[in-house]
Amino acid sequence: MGDPDPGGRLLAAIKPVLAVAPAGAHISSRYATKPRWDSCDGIESTYGWDEPTANLEFTGGGTDAQVVAHLKSALRKSGWIFDAANSAPTGPWYWHKTVARNVQGTAQLLGGSAFNPSDWDLQATTPPATHPVTGC
Repeated sequence: MGDPDPGGRLLAAIKPVLAVAPAGAHISSRYATKPRWDSCDGIESTYGWDEPTANLEFTGGGTDAQVVAHLKSALRKSGWIFDAANSAPTGPWYWHKTVARNVQGTAQLLGGSAFNPSDWDLQATTPPATHPVTGC
């Protein structure tokens, strides 16, 4: 099975997303999840480690453009690179970050003015160091 996150380094690399909500936003949820042994379909051959995950949910914080601009700046300070090629003007928006040698973390922002009030969900994940869940 192996260690999915040696020394907790993968989770530590993505955890700073928990502190990037814009001023004036109301935090509704903030959590980090260590990898756990799991299967998405219950078949023995697909069991593996879930991804380390950091999730920030908030409301408000400005217009869509203001929130996205704030997050671009705040995430850049902790090493995240905005992925303009895969982001849409009205979302979702994506970032990536090298979290370990040859391992890319991904952050995804969902939400915005399509919801009332403007709900936002920022989730960062990284593949586990060994034996990821398969078959999903």
